[in-house]
Amino acid sequence: MSYSDHDDFFEQRRQLIISSAKNCFSRSGFHRASMAEISRESGLGAGQIYRYFSSKELIVSETIKSIAVSWRVFLQENLPLQISTTHIIDAQSSFWQDWPYQDRHLLLEMYSEASRNTVVREILAQQEQKLVAELHTLFEKNMPTASPQQRSNRIHFLLMLVDGVVCRAFGDKNVDQQELARINSILSHHLFN
Repeated sequence: MSYSDHDDFFEQRRQLIISSAKNCFSRSGFHRASMAEISRESGLGAGQIYRYFSSKELIVSETIKSIAVSWRVFLQENLPLQISTTHIIDAQSSFWQDWPYQDRHLLLEMYSEASRNTVVREILAQQEQKLVAELHTLFEKNMPTASPQQRSNRIHFLLMLVDGVVCRAFGDKNVDQQELARINSILSHHLFN
C-alpha cells in the first residue's frame, strides 16, 4: 500500500467512525452514547477505533467539528439567497430541506454541549467567525449600496433568526401560520427595506 493509499484508507476509517458516532449521538446524546455503541455502529472493534481516535472526547469534538463545518457551508450557501424571512422562520420550508433531520437534532446537542465545554464552544465560535466573514463578502456583492453596518446588522439578525429556529421551531410542529405571516411582514419591512 502506497503512502497516499494509506492516507486515504486512514481518512476513510476516520470518516466511518465519525459518521457512526453521529448516528449514535443523535440517538443517545454525546454523553450517553458509548464506545461500544460506536463500535457496533461502525463495525469496527474498540481497539481499531482507538487507532484513529485516542478517546471518546476526541470523537465527540471531531464529530462536532464535522457538523459545524457542514452547518457553516449550509448557511453560507442558503442565507444570501433569502429575500423573505418566511423561509427561515418556517422549519418546514424549502430553506431547511437540505439540512438533514439528524443534523438538526445534533445542532441542539452541540449548542447544549458548548455551554459546558470550552473546546466545543471554540469550534462553534471559529466556524461562526468564518461564516460571518464569508457572508460579509457575499452580502457586499449582493447589497452594494448598503453600508458595512447595515450588512453586518442583517447578517447578525439572520444568524439570530436561524439560531432561534434551531432552538425552538424544529421541535414545535404547531406553529401558528397567521402569526408567522405577521412576524414575517414586520421583519421584512424593517430588514429588507
